[in-house]
Amino acid sequence: MLDVSDLTVAYGQAVALDQVSLTVPERSITAVLGANGAGKTTLVRTISGLVRGRGGSVRLDGLDISRLAPERVARLGIAHVPEGHGVVTELSVEENLRLGSMASRGGGVRQALEESYELFPRLRSRRRLSAASLSGGERQMLAIARGLAAHPRLLLLDEPSLGLAGQVLQQIMSKLRSLVADRGLTVLLIEQNARSALSVADDAVVLALGQVVAHDRAAKLAADRDLLGTYLGF
Repeated sequence: MLDVSDLTVAYGQAVALDQVSLTVPERSITAVLGANGAGKTTLVRTISGLVRGRGGSVRLDGLDISRLAPERVARLGIAHVPEGHGVVTELSVEENLRLGSMASRGGGVRQALEESYELFPRLRSRRRLSAASLSGGERQMLAIARGLAAHPRLLLLDEPSLGLAGQVLQQIMSKLRSLVADRGLTVLLIEQNARSALSVADDAVVLALGQVVAHDRAAKLAADRDLLGTYLGF
């Protein structure tokens, strides 16, 4: 579905991604792991069109999207949930969801709202509240639900574990797995919490200093103690 080939991204003289290549199969979860500064966020920002690569390509079903504007990338069915619970805090929960549904590729606003509340029932009772009043876990639920309200084919999810309690994170990871099975969603999951990501991913990529140092089945990487210790700190 998604093919990243020899992608190089630099900020001035600082190279953030150095000839990175990876594939994301359809109807699967691919985790991208690595320490801070590994290039994980730069990768998803480049895929979504927010950052321009210096070399290489990003292809969606064979279509080169490397030079497309973010809004065109979104219309092709890619939703980006940024790091840090990306919601509009001045708006209510329901207004945030309605905002997400404006880019919907199928179904109307009412359908998108109902699907969001079914996915995260806690949001239904808070739908009239401002997003600013939500807990960290609730904001992350809202951010994911808003991305899904557009009915994307591919969800780019950047560091959903940040600031979340273990139980809430486990719930969100479980929801991602069900979305792949029930909706045929494809997920590129950016995570520093390797154990959590590997528990739900089909495939995994490890980045270090902007380069791919491993790309394999998640279960195989999870069993590689040397790799986990060297690049992920455990």
